[in-house]
Amino acid sequence: IRVGTFQYFAARQDREALQALADHVIARHYPEADGALRLLERVIAAQARLVARWMGLGFIHGVMNTDNTTLSGETIDYGPCAFMEVYHPDTVYSSIDRTGRYAYGRQPEILAWNLAQLATALLPLIAEDREAAIEAAQAAIHRYPEAFQAEWAAVFRAKLGLTTQEEGDTALALSLLERM
Repeated sequence: IRVGTFQYFAARQDREALQALADHVIARHYPEADGALRLLERVIAAQARLVARWMGLGFIHGVMNTDNTTLSGETIDYGPCAFMEVYHPDTVYSSIDRTGRYAYGRQPEILAWNLAQLATALLPLIAEDREAAIEAAQAAIHRYPEAFQAEWAAVFRAKLGLTTQEEGDTALALSLLERM
């Protein structure tokens, strides 16, 4: 089930279908989640982990739109995708991506946008009061960058053979990537 599936029902203002879809995803993937906000938080964590792992392998998802972002935190649609042979954050792998929207180094940013679209679609399920729903969803989305950075640092710490977490780990990994 994709973010785009939730967008479809949200655009139709079909709250019943949104609820059924959210209930299904919770039952199948996140049974510990007790509602739409917790579902959003679990998806943010799963996707942050996934994209950090992609980046640790040099993987570029050529068309990382909302229809190719799953709620389960799995990679789908292996159409235009590749692994970089030489490190360069602006590397793209899609003949239609002429602006670099889905470049290797932009994947965390694109994921943030996709997650924000999911949050928007889930608003009717997060709280009856729209302003309260927006506030709660924004708070969850604003925690994404920290979650992603933690996952990214863990991936690169492991790649570098660092067995403990130290303050300069991220700077060390970035320095290595710059040299590459």
